Amino acid sequence: MEISIFKRAIHWSRNLAAVATLAVMSTTAQAQTVTIGTTAQGSLGSALGAALAKVMDEAGMNMRAVPMGGPEVTMPLLNSGEIQFSLASADVSSLAASGTALFEGNAHPNIAMVGHLVSFEAGWFVRADSDIMSIADLAGKRVSWGITQQKILELWGRAQLAAADLGEDDIVPVHATAAPAAVQDFMAGRSDAVIFTIGSGLTSQADAAVGGIRFLALPDRPDLLEVTTSIVPGTVIRTVKPHERRPGIIAPSLMMGSNLVLLASTDTPDDVVAAVTQAIHANRAALIAIHPAFKRMNVDKMAGSVTNLPLHEGALGYYTGNSVATD
Repeated sequence: MEISIFKRAIHWSRNLAAVATLAVMSTTAQAQTVTIGTTAQGSLGSALGAALAKVMDEAGMNMRAVPMGGPEVTMPLLNSGEIQFSLASADVSSLAASGTALFEGNAHPNIAMVGHLVSFEAGWFVRADSDIMSIADLAGKRVSWGITQQKILELWGRAQLAAADLGEDDIVPVHATAAPAAVQDFMAGRSDAVIFTIGSGLTSQADAAVGGIRFLALPDRPDLLEVTTSIVPGTVIRTVKPHERRPGIIAPSLMMGSNLVLLASTDTPDDVVAAVTQAIHANRAALIAIHPAFKRMNVDKMAGSVTNLPLHEGALGYYTGNSVATD
């Protein structure tokens, strides 16, 4: 009997130790202030980052969402651990991790996946009353180009021009430092077309400023996906339908798309990443209430794989412990 009591005492002490450890981890995660770097102000990534920060604050974690520009800015900061989280598209995240395309020779091995958030699409848009009716009509036109802080936009632009058998030599480049400046050029009449995310704040701003915009659909050709992914691997083609939150989509249109994913530095502690993963996974309704784009988030597929990117150990631990499928 004494042995039995002794064994129970050991069992209880182990349980208490485990509970204490979890409490310490939770307290540590909540006490820290962490930064999530997002794309430029007015972008979908910026809006979703602000929504994440609000939900994290309500969950007891101090998170700051900081618009920093494109992945050329955020990826190095994430890789070095200067910021703890970042939002980016799945395709550009894979390129950064592997050191290819716009990250050629500059791999970022210290970034890891936390989870898939929402799908998005982006394309060229023009004024609604423009005589530019197709991507092929951009030949000879003034086109936003060489956006230095968001070179991925140029890469997407190249892919979509290629789908219409056009290249950089066929357009008149209008250079800008970042997407907001490129959209400002468009609104001021300094460019005829600009590429950006459908349904973002900047496209809504442009729509209101010029009396309406119109997105240019990709041409329906049998090798369309092959052409676009040869320039931007990991992207997809989707049919986007008109919606009140998608100004410029006036008919079902073929558009390039990807997913926005949440990334973490491998230096970000496991307990912090686990706490963030849990808050997102458990609070879809709260996120939707802040931004309706989260209606496109499937919490059962948050742990989907991205080429070249491992799951962060903190996220993996949460998914495994809560029976969320990983692949």
